[in-house]
Parts: sequence; structure tokens; C-alpha cells
Amino acid sequence: MPPHLPTNRAHKVYFLSMKQQCLRCLSTYQMSVMTAHTAALCLLMMSVAAVHGAGLRDDPITGDSATYLDGTWIARHEMQGPPKSCQFKENTDYNNAETDHGNAPASSKEECCTLCSQRSGCVAGVFFQNMCWFKSAADVAQPDSSPGRVACTPERAPGQTLVLPAATVPGDVVTDLETAGHIGDPLYELNFKNATLWAYGVWNYTKSVSLTEEDVNRVKAYSETGSDMLLVFDGIKMGANIYLNGKLLGTANDQFLRYHFSLGQAMAAENGLLLDVGDNSLVVSFDESIDTGGRFMACTGGWDWAPYTTTFEASTGSATFTRGIWKSVYLVTINGGGAAIEHVVPQIFYTGEYPTEALQPQKHSDFKVDVIVKFYVPQASEGTLSVKGEWGASVKKQISLPAGSAVSQTVTLTATAENISLWWPAGLGKQPLYTISVSYAPSSTGQRNAVPVATERRVGFRYVALVTGNDTDPEYVKKAATSQTTGSMGMFFRVNGVPIFNRGANMIPMEELEGRFNVEAYARLVQSAVDGNMNMLRVWGGGIFLPNVWYDECDRLGIMVYHDMQYAQQGHSPKNTPTQDAELRHQVRRLSHHPSIAIWDGCNECRVKMGTPTGIYATFVMTVVAEEDKSRPLWPSCPAIGWVTGVHALDATPAGATLTTPDNGETIETHGPYQHGGGFPSVNGANGPAPFSSNIPITVTKVNTGIAYKNVFASEFGCSVMSSFESMSATLNPDHWSVHGGMPADGNCTKGHCDGNNPMAERNYPCDNIIEVYFGTDDKFDTVGEAIFKQQLYHCVLGQALEIKNNIETRRSKNEFGIIVWQFNEIWPTGGWGSIEYGTPRPGQVIGGRWKPLHHFYQQSIFTDVTVACGGDGLCYVKNDIAKPFSGSVLIKAVAFATAQVTDIHTESLSLSSGPGVTHWIQANFSGVSGADQVIVATITSALDNKVVCENVIPLTEPKNMKLMKSNVRISTGKENPDHTVDIHIEVDHVAMYVTLTTMAPGKFSSNAILVMPSGTTVQFQPFGLLYLALLQTSIRVEDVSLYM
Repeated sequence: MPPHLPTNRAHKVYFLSMKQQCLRCLSTYQMSVMTAHTAALCLLMMSVAAVHGAGLRDDPITGDSATYLDGTWIARHEMQGPPKSCQFKENTDYNNAETDHGNAPASSKEECCTLCSQRSGCVAGVFFQNMCWFKSAADVAQPDSSPGRVACTPERAPGQTLVLPAATVPGDVVTDLETAGHIGDPLYELNFKNATLWAYGVWNYTKSVSLTEEDVNRVKAYSETGSDMLLVFDGIKMGANIYLNGKLLGTANDQFLRYHFSLGQAMAAENGLLLDVGDNSLVVSFDESIDTGGRFMACTGGWDWAPYTTTFEASTGSATFTRGIWKSVYLVTINGGGAAIEHVVPQIFYTGEYPTEALQPQKHSDFKVDVIVKFYVPQASEGTLSVKGEWGASVKKQISLPAGSAVSQTVTLTATAENISLWWPAGLGKQPLYTISVSYAPSSTGQRNAVPVATERRVGFRYVALVTGNDTDPEYVKKAATSQTTGSMGMFFRVNGVPIFNRGANMIPMEELEGRFNVEAYARLVQSAVDGNMNMLRVWGGGIFLPNVWYDECDRLGIMVYHDMQYAQQGHSPKNTPTQDAELRHQVRRLSHHPSIAIWDGCNECRVKMGTPTGIYATFVMTVVAEEDKSRPLWPSCPAIGWVTGVHALDATPAGATLTTPDNGETIETHGPYQHGGGFPSVNGANGPAPFSSNIPITVTKVNTGIAYKNVFASEFGCSVMSSFESMSATLNPDHWSVHGGMPADGNCTKGHCDGNNPMAERNYPCDNIIEVYFGTDDKFDTVGEAIFKQQLYHCVLGQALEIKNNIETRRSKNEFGIIVWQFNEIWPTGGWGSIEYGTPRPGQVIGGRWKPLHHFYQQSIFTDVTVACGGDGLCYVKNDIAKPFSGSVLIKAVAFATAQVTDIHTESLSLSSGPGVTHWIQANFSGVSGADQVIVATITSALDNKVVCENVIPLTEPKNMKLMKSNVRISTGKENPDHTVDIHIEVDHVAMYVTLTTMAPGKFSSNAILVMPSGTTVQFQPFGLLYLALLQTSIRVEDVSLYM
């Protein structure tokens, strides 16, 4: 092992004794550069298990004590083999009008018969047009004559039992199968399609629960004293029945709902639960025939950036993949006469006038803090509720609690300006957080053995307004103060009175496999957002409500969160059911204390219109959210055009009235455009050439900018992209190291499916057109090998970076106050959309995700507070998008490729008033500049400290047209600096464009994808946590445009 192992929080990991994983890791990476030391580091890093520590646990139900049942469970699966025989009936269907028992692709009637035999509840399959429709016994009782269809009835063979003695909770069955060695990496090649072991039949997860005599007596005394024990499941994915000692406690069918079962109630019922002193058998029995109504992660089993599986939920037809106990399981004890705290829900309200200027420290009005406490009470209880704020306010209240669940009590605290500091978004100030402590002490009179219970939440003080009108106009503010109709002038946020230019990206789940969840990966991802100059992330509605650690880091670092409810159509639309009502209430109660969450909205791309099927997002989804959280802006959907009634017009917070939306209106929030990869048959790419404009150079037109003018919020747009060779190659056989997979193209490619077995056809989007637009047609897409694959992927990731860079520079020349890119991260190594690679610590990956060139562009120029960009005609702009005045200077120069001569074109001093939206226009003279021979470099320097705040390399033509000399880039790696960074010195013979460094070591570079002059430059490698210097030294590599010319 290496001499120094990580000991800090970022690297406290569990190690799996998985020799197979280590061997796979070592074989995946280039053996030519492996040393014994780096091999040991690879072994260390790639054997990381998903760390299910406190950061991945939800805030628990708090009673007298809690015992977690996380860890090792036993999983059993009754494996169904191929059918003994099949009976086929031509031109036959069963109950043709009803097809809600699911379906799956099938290439033949024989395959359809086999698929049916593997599914519980399937009596016959009907094969038609390469699909197999599953039919129940009730369906088979209703035969239909249907030309062209074939009914397939299997005679099932005896099955076998597969036992996993070391399954893991929290986790998922697919990860457990891989850990036990029964399957390979599910994301390798096409393994995610081999669903026989995990997708069908019944999986039983079993845990022996040890109870003391005191535990059993406590449960027995439920009816007499109100003592109880709760069995709590924070999250179960896919349908499952829960049994304790053979007694059915209930059914879980919503991934996003916390389930808790009173063992006292179960024992007191007729033919009730029996408990033993000692071992008791807890079984969670997963059965795919249990209908979830689509209440699981919508991108499970495929999206246009996620692997498409071949398994589907019967009732909805939604694609499926994993199932498992994906969150913690625990027992909560409640002594007689007591209660447990289910939720603490602080709601914070600013009591002053609507602010259009920054709230001043120590001078602003008070904040009112309504602390809503939800109790589980076995029997009626009386006692003292104590609530204390870390800033000094406290209240004690005598309360009486009736028996029941979610029994509510509210206590109000006041926070004065003298006692608190304001929470600010990243770049505008600090993010102070304060603890609210809550305790309940049952009265001694009449209570038996009751003891106080206590918990806490962290909050921040800020006032968020969603602004849709011209609030710089006092008359509008006066009128809107009594209105419930949002405006149509634009859309932006104010925080503490300050208008915000939001820049960021859309967050998708980090993983398809819940067993791989990793605390540090989630935390690192938020840090990368801040380091990339982002101040907002949107939680996309087809994923999950994220783990606590992610929201905690957003609170700590100042990231504003635009939060969808988890609805995304395609089998995942809402229904007004008790289960979904409970889901929404649970998640809002769970998350609402986070100051980072700026806004709730109903769904992804559902265009809420009253009187249509999407009206349910207003009448049900957001109505429930408004009932649970009155302190935040609400929005119908993402995107949306606003509200007619139900919110305060000035800030879009709930007004207590019925929520309704307009039939039509002005476009103030946009999705798109999206530049899709194409040119090669794939599961969602264009098969044809799919050419597009490079937008080089951009076109700049003078417009009025500022919050007093009509504006737009862009919450999605993007360009598809692959990842680095290190990331992509790790999940591919070397025979397939090519963007075309080194084999014939698949046929009949439609959304989510291709006929064939080319693994690159399944990597979502191809990259042919993006490469060709920016780098030409010399990438030999059909050629296989390490060198050519590196070239193809370098061109692909840089092409995406240039496309988005030009898009954002064009947007920032206009009047947009939200630029939220699709998307932020990747869920696997694929042709996705992210600026951050797949971030689970697996072979080839960097924890939290390696930065792609686009993310470096965010940091270096396009997401800086003050930026500069130019059009091809020399019309340039300097934009101040931060609520602070800026003084400094701008220098625009041209750099000659052949001679490295630098020609100053324009320089001037800058004095910009507070933004956002303050634009200074410059007409530079580009008449003597040739894009083929020169590149523009525009630099902004601050007068405050003489530091460069933005340096923008502005090409006037695509890289394929640049007349570059071979730069012969060379790098040398220094020693570890006192701050644990490492200097990387770069030398070139000639001007080098988009010099890009890549390494296997976890970390990022201070600058990357940069212009390097013959004088050379030095950048720093900045480790994510511990520095792995030997791995950095042996794995670092460099590319530039001239390398592949």
C-alpha cells in the first residue's frame, strides 16, 4: 500500500475486499504507465465502497433511542430458468383493450415466451411488432382474435435459489450482485441489458433484528402506557412488502416516501405481531408485480444521457433498473407517555417592506421564524416543547398532543438584525448558518418512563423573491403588493433585496446504482459548481430528492437551488393519491430548512394549463407544497409563464388562495436550444450528418440591458458531449475504443433501442457532427485504438466547450438573468451533456467528477462576474453581472499563430456601476485580424488588486481552419507545495491552442484548455482532498489542437 493513506473526512472510506475489482481496475488503465505505487493507489481508490455515512442519511425520526439496521443483510432470489416449453397461438391476443401489465422488446415469439416466464404474474405473452406484452390470468380469460399477433404461453421450469450472504443496506440489488461476483460492472459494455438476475421475480432482503426483553415489553405495553417502537424505512425503491416474523406490516411503493410502522399497533391488532426476545426476522420482499404508479426515479432504466435497459414496470411501461433498500433502516423507541419528533420545519419570513436595495447589516427588519414540529404520538401526551435559536431567541410552551402521526405544533421565534448575519449566494457574501434546537419533555404527572426527546436543524436568514415585473418602478411595486398575478416582463431572483444574475447548470442524479452513492462525491460536486463560478443548480424533476450532504454543501457554499418536484412525464406523472400526497409533504418538510433552496416548482417540462391533464400540478402538486411551505417562491413548472392567482405577485410566495395558471402569456423562461450529437446510429442520436452552425465568431448586437428592461431566464439549453479517454475507456473493451465502437453500426435505432450490439450505439449521443463542425473530417471515426480514441474524445469535449461558450457569450450580450446549462454532471461515462464527468470512485473516474474543458471555460471567462466577449465585426462588450461596482481595465489583443506576435487592438479603463446587467460597449478594430492566422485575447484586470478577473480567448474561426504550427507541448511536474498543490510547467515551441491536461489523480487544474505562448506558463494541480503525487506524475498527459493536425 502507499506510504501515506488519506485520513481526512474527504477520504474516510470503506474498503471492499474485492480482488476482482482491483484486477479490473488495473487491467482497465494503461499498464505501460503503472508503477507499483500507482497500482497500489489504483487499488486503494477503485475499491472504494459507497460510503453510507451521516451525509447520506436523512434526518431521522427522533425518539428516546434509535438503533440503525444498516449494514449486512441476506438477499435471496428465486431464479427462474428458461421455460420447459412454450405454446404458441397465432393471430391471438388476450384482453386487447388492456395492456397495463407491462411490455418489453423481443425479437421473436420464443424470446417473448422466455420474458413472460421470468415475470411474476405473467401467464402469457403476446408478441407483436418486436414487442412482448405481458398478460395476467384475468387477461387470458378474455381471448381476442388479432391478426399478426402471437400468444405465447410458457410452461415454467423449476427455479433455483440465489443467496447473497453479504448484501448491503443502504444499497441496491444490482450493486450487491456485482460485489458478490455474480455479474460484472453493470455499466461495462452492454452489461446493463443483462437483466435476468436482477429484474424479475421476487427478491427477499432479510435481517435478523435482536430485541431485548425491555424492547419486547415496551411494545407489549403499547395499549396500556403508549410506549412503542417504530420500524422506519427512509427509502425503498420499487414495490416491496415488509414482514416481521412473518407478519405483513405494510407495502412500500414510493421511492421518495419515508415509511414507518408502529410495532405496538401491529402487536395490538387482531392476530397481531409476535416478537421474540433475541432474534426476529425482518424481510423486505421485492416483487415487480407491485404497482408503484411510476413513483421512482424517472431516469432509472434510461434517459437521453442514461443507459437504456430492457426492463419496464408493468403498470406504467416506465423503464426500470435497480431496486433495493436505498436509504437507512432503523428502530425508534418511545417510552410510555412520550412522543417522537417526525419533522422539524422552520419557515423564515422577512417582516420588513419589499426590498429593492441590499439589506444592510444590523439595520434591516426582523425575521419571523415559525418552527413547525411534527410528532408521532402513540397515546395522548402532555409536556413542554422547547425551541431555541442559536442567535439567542427561545420559547417554551406547554402543549397537549393527541394520539396520531404528523401531529403539529408551531412555535414562533424572532431574529433581529442585531443578532444575526444574512445568508448570501456565492460571490455576494458569507453563508452563516444557525442551529435551531427542539426538545419535547413529557410532563411527569401520569407519564410512565417518558424522557425528553431532542433534535435540531440548521437554517440561514435570507429573503428570496422571484421577480417577474419591473420592481424598479415604485408604481409597479405598489400595485403588485396587493396582486396575486405574476408579471410578464421577465424573470430573475432577488436575495436580500439584491438582484441576482444566476449562472449554473442542471443537476441530475450522480448514479443509477444507489449502492454506489458516496458522500464525498456529492460534496465535491457542489464545490466544483462554486469553483466554476456557479451560483445556482437546478434539481431536475426526473431524478431524485438528493441526499442531505448535497443540500448541506449548497447551504455552506452559497449555491441557490431551483427545485423541481420529482415528476417528468413518461409514466411518472402525478396522481392525487394519499401516497403521493404523503410523499410531497414528507420531502418539503424534510428539506425546507435549507436556505439554499430558493424556489419550488411542480415538474420538468409539463406546461401547466388549467382544465387539462397538466392542471393537476397546480390543483394538487403545488397546492400541497404551498400548504407545507409558505416561505418560498412557487412556480408552476420549469419552464413556466407564471400564475394568475395563488401567490404574492411581488415575490411569488404562497398567498393562501387557489393556485391557477394562464392559458398563454409572454415567454419569460426558456428551455433550449439543444445541440444534439449525430452522424452515427445510436439510441437517441441523429443517424444522418446533422450539421449545424459553429457560431464562431458570435454575433453581437447592442441592446438595452438591466433589470428595468424586458428579460428572460434560460433554465435549460445545452450541447451533448462525451468524456475523457480515462473516463470512457474504463467501461469499454479495448476492441471498442472508438466513437463508432470499431464494429458495424446498429440498425433500426429509435429512442432507447437499437438492433445490434455496438456498445457505442448505447452511449446515448454520438459526437460525429460536433467533431466535424469544429475540427473537420480527419478523426477516422471507424478506427480503433488508444491514440485515435483520445483524439476523437479531445475533439468531442472541446467541441462542446466551444459550442456552449459561444452560446453563453451571445446570451450575456443580451438581457438574460438566468443562464442554467443542461446539464451539470454525468450519470455514467457516455455521450451526455455535462461539464463534469461521472463522479463515482470507479475505474477511470475521479471522485466528484473530472472537469471537462467546458467547466474550465466557466471558471476562466464565461461565468465570471465581469466578463468580456467580442463579435466578428469587433463589437465587444464588458458586462458587470454582480451587485457591486467594478473599476479596472480591459485589454483586447491579437496573437499570431506563426510568430507569436502580440498586437494590442484596444485598451481602456473601466468604471461600471453595480450590476447585474450593466453593459459597456466597445467597438474594436478587427480589420487587420485573420481568424486563420490569429486569435483574439480579451483580458479584464481589477483596479482593486491588479488581478485578472477574466481572460477570454476568442477564436474568429473554427480550430479546423487555424493555421497552427506544431507546438510540441511538454510538461514537467513539480513537487508538492505547502498548500498541497503541484506546479505543472508547460513549454511549447509555438503558440498552442486549447492545451488540455488530464490525469487519473483526483483533482483539477487551476487553468485548462488554455492558450500557451512560447514563453510557457505554469498551472497548479489542485487535489480533491489528499494529494496522490505519484499517480499524478505517472498519469498526467497533455493535448492541444496541433497534436492532432
